[in-house]
Amino acid sequence: MSNTTTSTRMLTWTSDDQHRLETVRVVLTDRGLRASGHIVSAVGEAFGVSHTLLVDPEGRSRRLTVQSDSGTGERTLSISRVPGGQWVADHGSGPRSMTQVEAAVDVDLVASAFTNSLAIRRLGLHRNVGEATLTVASIGGLDPEVTPVEHVYRTVSADANGAVILYTGPVGERELTVDADGFVLHFPGLSDRLR
Repeated sequence: MSNTTTSTRMLTWTSDDQHRLETVRVVLTDRGLRASGHIVSAVGEAFGVSHTLLVDPEGRSRRLTVQSDSGTGERTLSISRVPGGQWVADHGSGPRSMTQVEAAVDVDLVASAFTNSLAIRRLGLHRNVGEATLTVASIGGLDPEVTPVEHVYRTVSADANGAVILYTGPVGERELTVDADGFVLHFPGLSDRLR
């Protein structure tokens, strides 16, 4: 009989202009986090993204699989961090190493409020005042290519209800709010959580 503690949450966000919706089912266990989600966007060229994510007990992203659909076609990508920390990508034509994101421990799916929660939770920035500058493996939504991107997170305030985090990254500087578990509630210019 297993003694694994499990909790499941369903999280949903909408963009400020109501043209993008994100929903993610998150399963938290002693062995880490599993998430599966969908993003539907009607901004610019409309597209949909389905993804699954595995995170280890220390909060490090282990594997992300993305499938995107648009009027121009369907694309798939799977990236995995192998023992030793090296990232490997597969677009369906065989694995290839990605030295450009070797320093990354977290992934960031563009247009996803959820993936911005990953580094915050891993570093405990929702519980304690802290700051981190890190490289993330950033994956596009419409075109799932992987690039290294620098994100900076700094806790402005934290209490039992959550935290305010100052984020600096490709979209500029934003004050995010997160709940007590470190999941994004409000990301100005990107998304607000509905539930």
